[in-house]
Amino acid sequence: MANSVARTGIGPDGFSFDSNAAGMTFQQKLFFEEHGFYITSAGYYLRPEVLESNFYAWRVTGDQKYVDRARQATKSIQSYLRFERNGERLYSGIGNVNEKQPQHLDGVESFWYAEVLKYL
Repeated sequence: MANSVARTGIGPDGFSFDSNAAGMTFQQKLFFEEHGFYITSAGYYLRPEVLESNFYAWRVTGDQKYVDRARQATKSIQSYLRFERNGERLYSGIGNVNEKQPQHLDGVESFWYAEVLKYL
């Protein structure tokens, strides 16, 4: 999630480092040339794995960069995943991490509360 090069600062649900993949689009090739990977599934569905990895890396190494990544992830979450409906503050996944105004998905996974927020 944090330290991502997607426009939202949120990592995509799927990506690849295989520069020889069949079916890579022109846009994916351009993205790969600039960033060293390309997006294969642009949505973010509130999964905890990247934040969990940063949490454990910080616990093992004590390296401040992992805390900084979590801080940046929190900023991106506040900017792109939070919205209000009927006066209530809600969070949801987004359809495309590479859009500055991504579409919010309808619903929230239970692991958002049980894992993602815990690791942050």
